Amino acid sequence: MWHFLARNKQAAAMLAILTAAALVVIFLATKGSSYNVVERIHEETKDLSESAEIFSTFTLPSDDHFMPSVGNGHIATNVFSDTVYMNGVYNGRKGESRRARIPAWANVRLNSTLTQTPVYSLNTKHGVFTVTVDRERSIITQRIFAHRYYTRAIVNQIRVEPKRRIDPNHIHHEIWIAIKLMPGADSKDIEFPSPTPEFINGRSVWSACGKTRVSEDPEYQPLPVNVCAYWTSVPNHLVVPHHQPRVFTFVMTADKNETVARQEFIKVLQEDGEELYDKHVDQWQKLYREASMEIDGNLQLAKIVNGIWYYYLSSLPSIETYQPSDKYYGLSPTGLARGGSFEDYEGHNFWDTEMWIYPNILLLYPDYAKVLLQYRLENAYVAAELAKITGNKGYRFPWESAFTGGEVTQPCCPEVAEFEQHVTGCISFAARQYLAVTRDEDWLQHGGCSIVTNIAEFWASRAVINYTTGLYDISNVMGPDEDHSNVTNSVFTNVVAGYSLYLAQYVACLCQSYYEAKEPDRWADIAWSLALPYDTTLDYHPQFAGYKRGDVIKQADAVLLGYPLQYPMNISTRANDLLYYESVTRNSGPAMTWSMHAIGQLQLEDNLKAATLFNRSYEAYVREPFKIWSELRRPDVGAVNFFTGMGGFLQALLFGYAGISVHLDKMVIAKPQLPPEATKFKIRGIKYLGAHLTLEMQVAGTTLSVTSLDDQWPLTMFNGKYNITLVPGLTVTLVGPGPFTIHSVHWKDCKLPADVIGQNYLRPIGS
Repeated sequence: MWHFLARNKQAAAMLAILTAAALVVIFLATKGSSYNVVERIHEETKDLSESAEIFSTFTLPSDDHFMPSVGNGHIATNVFSDTVYMNGVYNGRKGESRRARIPAWANVRLNSTLTQTPVYSLNTKHGVFTVTVDRERSIITQRIFAHRYYTRAIVNQIRVEPKRRIDPNHIHHEIWIAIKLMPGADSKDIEFPSPTPEFINGRSVWSACGKTRVSEDPEYQPLPVNVCAYWTSVPNHLVVPHHQPRVFTFVMTADKNETVARQEFIKVLQEDGEELYDKHVDQWQKLYREASMEIDGNLQLAKIVNGIWYYYLSSLPSIETYQPSDKYYGLSPTGLARGGSFEDYEGHNFWDTEMWIYPNILLLYPDYAKVLLQYRLENAYVAAELAKITGNKGYRFPWESAFTGGEVTQPCCPEVAEFEQHVTGCISFAARQYLAVTRDEDWLQHGGCSIVTNIAEFWASRAVINYTTGLYDISNVMGPDEDHSNVTNSVFTNVVAGYSLYLAQYVACLCQSYYEAKEPDRWADIAWSLALPYDTTLDYHPQFAGYKRGDVIKQADAVLLGYPLQYPMNISTRANDLLYYESVTRNSGPAMTWSMHAIGQLQLEDNLKAATLFNRSYEAYVREPFKIWSELRRPDVGAVNFFTGMGGFLQALLFGYAGISVHLDKMVIAKPQLPPEATKFKIRGIKYLGAHLTLEMQVAGTTLSVTSLDDQWPLTMFNGKYNITLVPGLTVTLVGPGPFTIHSVHWKDCKLPADVIGQNYLRPIGS
């Protein structure tokens, strides 16, 4: 709260004096005269809460980048910022397209905390940021949240609780609280007219309806996007009688449709303040009753996990809403609360969604995974056009996409837009995982069959026979390692391309009663014959054809073959890939590299090495006190709040330490173990073929519990000796390292894809 008052040297000096005074009062009250004030100041930069769900501090981050956000998938903002973003609202032509800034008519600030020390808290399970000020005559609590049911609304509530005091003179003074609305400057992205005042339900309110200034692509977006906002007036002071508590509610709503924004605004104003808040919290509680990850024994780890799920769910649309949700425009690398700048990737969608963020969401919230795939489905016609203009067939998805689904990569970086085509294969891989977890026939019928087969057609048109080797080459590409562009036979690209081709053959069988695929066996033939660079002498995968050993790389690339792609290879090859690429990956790369290396070492049963790499994957990237992730290691920053790094970290827990892997015909749990320093790791609400499962790891052992099953897909678990029929209410102790294989009946008796590419003589890990 304090920093917005310190706008000149005099105010800054007064602020420093008052801050020091407040700290002295605190230290005298809590630690005695021997307590070091410097230690107190240092302590206040940290999260002081002992709860895994709550992050609390006396002092906000000095860098506003590391402030937390509130959001609900439709609308989001960083706390105390002058900017609100809305799902699907972008401004700028093609590579200049970015999230369009809406002034923060929700940014209400307390202006009376100079002589008190506020406590700032983020409650990840209630979805609310609070400011609590304990004053002489009252306790003031400000609650800031993007409502989870009234999804067009950002709500500020200020609750004033008078303290009961005996006044010998019987003089009762009113309680005054100074507040201020700080929406920031006019938007450069949206042309709003002057706000219109009116009275609604006895409240003085304002409204404005504007349009984005520049369409992303006139071919696919002929008209600008409408944005309408309503917000309550904010007085200079709140006045409360000394004898009774009071809740003041201030609201901002925003939508593309003026009627929707207005109706939601009126409805929220009609709600009782506490009931409005309770309805919001109830929706968050439903999310966590559906699924959760719990860690005991390592509080920092537990807090980071809770923070990640809070930020993820804040950017995903609510399932239950007052008014129907708008079309969802994807999950970008920094979430819905950011994206107005180049550093924050402008709110664009990359491969980050499908390969880094999506797998975690799929395992616990498959309905949200379907929402993410739907964004790709709805923009498939644009992908078809991109393939056509680049001389290919089928669907070629752009490296970056936003409102229209067309290519919106910045003019600075044409090489990534041209060469980083593996994003198309990653979308197919996400579809593969979705089908493995859900067997969603409805999704196949309503676009799934088409997107899978058209992605295969793209790769079939990209693969060119090499008459010298007799294998197919894919040239002019860039793998995940962006330090090397325009290469041939990127191992990562060729494997996701091969998987795409094989998946299309499988889906052609699944869809044959309602969708006709042309020559599906041809796709499998091409996949089987794709080149896959492999050094027989050094027993490792060169990153691409002609890769020069010793060349430094940006991030995990070839090591992704072992996980997440789970490509069969010798144990020695996997070990050599991990050892070599760890030695040549630059330190300035993104966090998720080390999560993938940690998973690899867990597969190789080098737990000490895995723990070192796991710690490396987050320790230098998580910023206190609100567990905000930076893309780059301290002291560098990069993108903030980096969902991609979060995704790699969660995958290390779910698919590394918990040992879960998903395949088209089974789910496997192998070598489940506790993360570093944890005494319990519980994953509740794992979804597999309609079943709800809980995996709990403790020092004493691991158990799998069944909450419910889908009658269509009965489940059996093979524990290495016996088949166990899973039924609701059953808890099974998993004895030994496994693997424990959970499977159901065959799906339409369709033959599983071979999934063998190039070097087909290699033995899989564990054989």
